[in-house]
Amino acid sequence: MSDRGLAHLVLTRRGYAAITFGRVVVFAREPTDLLWRHELRHTRQYERIGLAFLPLYLRLYARHGYAAHPLEREASGTLALFPTKTVLPVDSG
Repeated sequence: MSDRGLAHLVLTRRGYAAITFGRVVVFAREPTDLLWRHELRHTRQYERIGLAFLPLYLRLYARHGYAAHPLEREASGTLALFPTKTVLPVDSG
């Protein structure tokens, strides 16, 4: 973990614990398992949304703030933006 760099500066000035850019996660402090899970969910969001992730994230941040941000709520496990498909068992009878 480095204490230098633009991402770390943004994190510490804004009071955030981590930031994710695609598959790269930068932590401002030693990450907990919960924080790792949260940031790994952001990497999956990046994979689904692609290059539109950052402008979408910033637009939603401007509209909702952090606590009500849909992508943050999904990363925290409180909202399912991209529900997984449920496979129903086949009735053989």
